[in-house]
Amino acid sequence: MPPEPGSRTVIRRKLAPPVLGDRLVRRGRVTHRIRDLLARANVLTVYAAAGSGKTTAVAMALRDLDQPVAWVSLDGTESAAGRLLLYIEAALAPHTPEASGAATDALAAGILIGEAAGLLAESLHGTRIVLVCDNAERISGSDEALAVLSALARYAPADVRIILISRTALPLDTGSTGELARVAELTGPDLAFDLDEAGEALRLAGRSASDAAEAIRVTGGWVAGILFADGAVAAAPHRLRDYLTTHVLSGLSEQERRFLVYTSLLDEVTVDDAVALQLEDAPRIMAALRHRHLPASWPDDRTLIVSPQLRDHLRELLAEQDPGEVKRVRLRHARLLVRRGEQEEAVDALLGVGAVDEAWVLAAELLPRLIERMDFGPAARWLDELQVSERSLSPRIGGIVLHVAFALEQAGRGVELYDRHGRGWITELAADEHNGSGEALVLLVWCLWHAGRIADAEYVSGLLPPGRARDIALTVLALSRDEPPPPFPAFATTPSGPLDGMLMRLAFMRGRLAGLDDPGAHGPWRSVLGAPWVIAGLRATGRIEQAMARYEAHRDAPQPLWLHALDAVELMIDLGRAEDAWQALRRGHELVAATGSQIYRVLLNLMEAKLCLRLHHDPEAAHRALDEAEASGSNTHAFTRELAFLWRGLAFLLRHRDDEAREVLQQCLQSMLAADRMLEIPTVTCYLAEVLWRLGSEDDSDESAALAISVAEERGSVHLLLSALADVPAVAVRGADTESNRLSRWHELTASLANGRRITAAGRAPRLVLEDLGEPELRVDGATVTPRLRKSIELLAYLLATPDHEASRQELLGALFDSNNEAAGRSYLRQALYRLREVLPDELSPVLREDRFCLPGLDLVSSSAAEVLEAFAQADHQNGEARLDTLTVALARTERGRYLGSLSGAWVEARRAELDERILRARLDVTRVAFRLGRYREAVANVDTVLRLDPYREQAWLLRITLAQASGNDDDVLALYQRYVATMHELAVPPSAEVHRLVTRLRS
Repeated sequence: MPPEPGSRTVIRRKLAPPVLGDRLVRRGRVTHRIRDLLARANVLTVYAAAGSGKTTAVAMALRDLDQPVAWVSLDGTESAAGRLLLYIEAALAPHTPEASGAATDALAAGILIGEAAGLLAESLHGTRIVLVCDNAERISGSDEALAVLSALARYAPADVRIILISRTALPLDTGSTGELARVAELTGPDLAFDLDEAGEALRLAGRSASDAAEAIRVTGGWVAGILFADGAVAAAPHRLRDYLTTHVLSGLSEQERRFLVYTSLLDEVTVDDAVALQLEDAPRIMAALRHRHLPASWPDDRTLIVSPQLRDHLRELLAEQDPGEVKRVRLRHARLLVRRGEQEEAVDALLGVGAVDEAWVLAAELLPRLIERMDFGPAARWLDELQVSERSLSPRIGGIVLHVAFALEQAGRGVELYDRHGRGWITELAADEHNGSGEALVLLVWCLWHAGRIADAEYVSGLLPPGRARDIALTVLALSRDEPPPPFPAFATTPSGPLDGMLMRLAFMRGRLAGLDDPGAHGPWRSVLGAPWVIAGLRATGRIEQAMARYEAHRDAPQPLWLHALDAVELMIDLGRAEDAWQALRRGHELVAATGSQIYRVLLNLMEAKLCLRLHHDPEAAHRALDEAEASGSNTHAFTRELAFLWRGLAFLLRHRDDEAREVLQQCLQSMLAADRMLEIPTVTCYLAEVLWRLGSEDDSDESAALAISVAEERGSVHLLLSALADVPAVAVRGADTESNRLSRWHELTASLANGRRITAAGRAPRLVLEDLGEPELRVDGATVTPRLRKSIELLAYLLATPDHEASRQELLGALFDSNNEAAGRSYLRQALYRLREVLPDELSPVLREDRFCLPGLDLVSSSAAEVLEAFAQADHQNGEARLDTLTVALARTERGRYLGSLSGAWVEARRAELDERILRARLDVTRVAFRLGRYREAVANVDTVLRLDPYREQAWLLRITLAQASGNDDDVLALYQRYVATMHELAVPPSAEVHRLVTRLRS
């Protein structure tokens, strides 16, 4: 019987370090190199081609080390992140009791995979343990497994060492660039045999050492069964096969060769296992092989472990044997795995030989375990290969299918389930949910709704009893209806499930953005599978840098479509990256067929229309995309019909077809308001305000604009408001004109639009950072570097201060050097460039392109001043606490000192003045936001700082007087007004009428 779901069954052999025999080449230089790297770095990656001696070299280096060693040999089944953590924890537990359960208990509690790996790493504090993950290339295709290794590397205590042995480089994310120094690398050239080592290896194999030079020439360092190390040989694998056949297998009898070929299915060969495969005369052959010179090890007299390189070759030979016999042996191997308790491996083995029914018996018991571990990819593969939807399914398995459908955004799975098994089976499913959760039925409603099967979705929702599950199902269906929705259901306070993941989607589409950005410790259904909607929420509330960082962290994941098409396109539109936006949209069209979703097809067409309008101002192309959306079914759902009206309204507006624009925009607004779909209210009301003003309805236009700003402030979606205002800026100007007080929000929005600075966000830390606030400091990959000429720093600062990080030779000469002596200036420029390149990697150094010096892309290089200005620009798109936090953090960075410290020059002074002005404006922004939030002390502190640095700034006086009145002190109002009058008198300027009106009003 398979083990109970959730039990921690592991194959102990995977946790055993390799057994080193006595007949080994002593490689002192490699051992010394490995130990030296471990002394300097927390993580050692050993990357080299198969057979380069990686495993043996590491094992030899650790053999006499005075530290505990935990070893995990991976075989590919650990691509599921939960299973990988299970094995790593099992390897560590015998050496440190604190590791036992550190990760698996965290996963069971719903903690994220990465955080569970971090907890496991932190449990190793003080152990001085060395963790080795061998054959790591076997999980390199799994983003989730790589995230586990990255988290372990990032959070490992200083006294812990991690060694990753792999045939291919692993794209680890160790955090900031400053963490790169904790990672060392050993590669193929370090491991290749030299002449002496090759000679010793040949002598141990009973051959002449005089052949060593020829062996190295032929094998590139691979000798006596060790696969080639250099790239040339790796590119010609037939040479390896020839060498193995000629020098290893040719000396064996036919029975021995056949035995090795068929036992290549086994990681380790024992007599009992060979007998289980029904191989003839297994005891005698095993005894004979014990005396053969093979690239293999014998942990004991009854166990043979063939080297990975030879085993791979043997498996190639296995594929050339009689297909019928191979299938029979593979089936015996699969059944052997079952008897050993290696259940998940057995399912894959059974599927590999077409024993689907046998695999199904096991998989039916194991699938709940995969779902519990959130290993949806492997679960989906099993479901497909087992053709589960065609089987007679229990409600339990049906629920698993629906969980996979929801997790992977594949609504078609649920639709197929419904169509194949009918309403009678759905009734059974409803009756089986004895715990009353209704979870499976709600997931089925979601699938049917996504496919445009509204009537069927309504039927299923009718089977749900009153309660939270039914409320969620009705909230889904309400997106398709022209009627007020039910009250929005609450998120679970306990660790989340799929219904909470669904509520995240619904909350975003309804414009309920509060809390979406911070799923907290509510479990992976919100924090991991809900990541695309976290990103969407961050973007809608103007936190573009954070949204991009999360997007970059998830962009390599295969699903879901919302992330790759909708999130990605929205972000690229915000950043003005048209080609990236179109590329993301194309990827969405590639992915949409696998989803089985009508809604996603429609949303992709609508996103194309938005892209045509926002970045290309092409209403004709937008109309074509909107026509395709209508043909795909945009009118099936009220919320997609509204979006189609919205973008068709902007297309009409751009073509000055104002009557048609008013008609569709008014229908859009009325429908959104009636159904409480508030996300795009700021957008539609901005466009409607513009068209109403054009048609002469000025009062209605003002009312529409007021609704736009009201909803944006309430929902925190100022970014969406500003994006719409960028399409119709006159709406903001007219809004400011209606306000007598220059402290109004409309004036702030107008100033933001006038700033004209497009948001930039890389989503990852730059490799080169010039700290140019205060005395300059240059960091590359986290390490400080100092050019020998200060002019080199100034040159770099100038390039970083330009919009595209480039400048002509003449610009540089005029700004940085004495223009009266051009020859001397050119010479000095060459020296400054040389000294700068001297401390920078080639890929980060300035290059000359058609007489213009350029730095690499925006995502590789930056400066603290540029990052502060970017933070100010992003803060313009935020509201409330988020805006205050962004401004406060950015201003704290300016406390380090003035721009470029003691450096001087005309361009430096001009840049310094520009930055000082922007910093003062940011302090005024902090004052306004803090005032609105009731944080008067913070507001007063910032406005007083502004007045100390610039006592003639009238807006600062207006704010300071307003704050005094809000504090209830009339005497302070008068005293401040008197100070203001006296200050203006110094400039022979009379008090402004606006300040006078303010004081009069406050005193009345």
